[in-house]
Amino acid sequence: MCILCAFYQRILSSSSYSQAQLTCFTSAGFCLVLGIPSVLIGAVAASTDWNSTTYGLPTPYERDEEGSILPIALLFLTPTYVSVIGIGAVAAAVMSSMDSALLSSASLFSSNIYKNIIRKQASDYEMQWVIRISVVVVGLAGTGLTFLDSSVLVFWLVGVDMSYTIMFPQLVCVLFFKVSNGYGVCVGYILGFVMRVLSGEPLIGLPPAIRFPGCRLDKEGKLTQFFPFRTTIMLLSLVSIVFFSWLASVIFSKGLLSDKWDVFDIKRRAAQTARASDVKMSDTDEGGSAAKKKKKSITRSETFTCDKRSIL
Repeated sequence: MCILCAFYQRILSSSSYSQAQLTCFTSAGFCLVLGIPSVLIGAVAASTDWNSTTYGLPTPYERDEEGSILPIALLFLTPTYVSVIGIGAVAAAVMSSMDSALLSSASLFSSNIYKNIIRKQASDYEMQWVIRISVVVVGLAGTGLTFLDSSVLVFWLVGVDMSYTIMFPQLVCVLFFKVSNGYGVCVGYILGFVMRVLSGEPLIGLPPAIRFPGCRLDKEGKLTQFFPFRTTIMLLSLVSIVFFSWLASVIFSKGLLSDKWDVFDIKRRAAQTARASDVKMSDTDEGGSAAKKKKKSITRSETFTCDKRSIL
């Protein structure tokens, strides 16, 4: 989840749409490459004869410790110095991710909620104290989660799940579909959230209310969805954002509803975008015309020089 937060931060802090799109495609390639070591470690752990190691039987999978397979593999399948260095690197990465999560959460609350909604006239000194208090509150909340019976890995998996089904379609629409607006985003968010909750989650004991094809009991007797419902929900959310954004644009642009109902002010913003595009095109045309005139003047000068030389 921390990785996803960092990814969204990098995308949203980009200076232009083209840079954000390039960052997305570049990060996708790096994710494929960086996922190779995890696959190799998992394959080695799955094919290991654990009875011949000090770990013994049953296997980590049978003990429900597959979520800790990296430190287990480093501890029992590598020399001591490799294990110490590897676990230290994992601990450093976790602490770095936690630091990033604390700062991003505090910044999200202080800038987007406190500054823009609760107290718009807040001074810089006041915002500094809000950020400090937010860091402490988020840190205590994260520490409190570790005392629960459920593993922290469960919250991480649920967070990644919600990011994929709800946040990812919005990010795609912002970057690649200019028709997107606040109305479509709200509909897509509500649709994705409701469908994801109704689909159930066995990790937190939430039974599915919507049964997709292939929904059946697993080995532990829990009703589980074996259909790729997360991708289905993500696609439905994506389509709903684009469709309802286009529908809202048509309704307000053609005057089917009064402008006073335009909460997100998409009509005025569309007009501003159109004017900005026209100004940019006119500047481009003027620049091209100036370049052509300059080129013609240079050509005429060169022709005059050649004629003068020939006369002399």
